[in-house]
Parts: sequence; structure tokens; C-alpha cells
Amino acid sequence: MKKFIIFLTIALCFSASAITIKAVSPTPEATDSAVQEIRDKVKEIVREKLDETQKGQRRAFVGEITNISDLQLTLQTNQGDKQLNIATDAALIGKGSKKITMKDLKTGLFAITMGFMEENDVLGVHRLVVSEKPKTASKEIAFGKVTDISTEEKILTVKNEKKGIIYTVEINDKTTITKKVDDKIQKIKFAVIENSDWVVAIGTTTENEHKLVTAKIVHVIPGLSTVTPSPEITPKSTAAPTP
Repeated sequence: MKKFIIFLTIALCFSASAITIKAVSPTPEATDSAVQEIRDKVKEIVREKLDETQKGQRRAFVGEITNISDLQLTLQTNQGDKQLNIATDAALIGKGSKKITMKDLKTGLFAITMGFMEENDVLGVHRLVVSEKPKTASKEIAFGKVTDISTEEKILTVKNEKKGIIYTVEINDKTTITKKVDDKIQKIKFAVIENSDWVVAIGTTTENEHKLVTAKIVHVIPGLSTVTPSPEITPKSTAAPTP
């Protein structure tokens, strides 16, 4: 995509030069006007291509509902206000993992939304989970298997089947991600994490009903398939001395 935009920009700029050369003794004002017109056209085409590229991307937004109008919501997030279109067949989940409807939504609720980008930077929501916004943050250790990954927003859905808890783990630039590779703990990038990986995420939770964890540390555990290990540390027993 970047190569296409660069090629397009060079081609249109070359066209601008050709027009200037072919003109018969153009005035400075006419030349500046023609060049500016072509530059504006380049910006317009580049903007259209970027919009086309962003459409259909899977995204996830987390924040507080500040406005509701029919099937449209405004969500206040750390990245600013986000506009949402709720699909008619969207899964809306409330307290106790119970299904709800649009009539149950209200401003002030905390929401985790997932879907695909539409025109004008609007998220088409296919799944929305709501709960009351917590008053205080607390530390949390999330352990389980990765069942969903939102690459753009760096959000993991982690399921702990034993406890019956589904965590939403939020990764940011300050999060340290590690994995044991060749018997050594190494730092890895978010893109290395895959569905069905087991992870331990340590961070702060800002939501109580549906656990949203802003992770400081994420450790990926390789080689787990059917066994469900526990992240708890068991003290080593001390053997009695042999007389």
C-alpha cells in the first residue's frame, strides 16, 4: 500500500511538471495554481486509498458509553471518542453473561466492543460486553488460554476454564511480553502470540464483572495442550536428613 501511494505521488508530481513544461510562457500565478490543484488531487486520492485500506479491519474499543441513539453509540476511550454502529445481529452481553438488548444500554456503562471498521472511522460492532464502571483499580493475575486476538488494538481474550472466567487483556507500550525459547526466557513481540497459547498476565483490572486487565507483564507458556497447569507457586519440600 505504501509503495502504491509513493508511486502515485511521484506519477502525479511528474504530470504536474509535464503540464508546466508544455505550457506556453505561463504566468507564475497560473503555474502555482496548477501545481496546487494537482497536489490537492494527490492528497484526495491518498486519503481515499487509506480509507479503503482501513475498511473491514477488525478492531476493538474499550470505554464508557456517553451517548445512545437507536443503533448508534458514542464510546469514550483513552484514544478519544469512538462512534459505533451496532449490527442488528450483534451479541450484547450484560451482567452474569446474560444476553441483553439495546433497551438495556445506558450512558455511564463501561463497554468492551469488537467488530469491523466501516466508513468515516466508525466501528461496526458485532459483540459488546457491558458492566458498571469500577470505582477503583486492583491488581489481577490472569491465567488461561488465548481464544481471540485483536491485533490492531493489542487485546487478548483469555479463558480460564477451571475458574469459569474470561479475561480481556489489554497490551500497551509499557507491557513486557516474554516466552521461554530454547530454555531461556526471552522478550517477544505481541505478534508472536497465537490463538491457543497459554499465558499469564499480571496487571491492573478496571472492570469487575468482565475482567479487563491492563497488563504490565505477559508470559507465554509454550508446550501446553491438554494439561491445565496452575500459575501458583508451590514451596519446595525439604527432605529429612538420613540418619
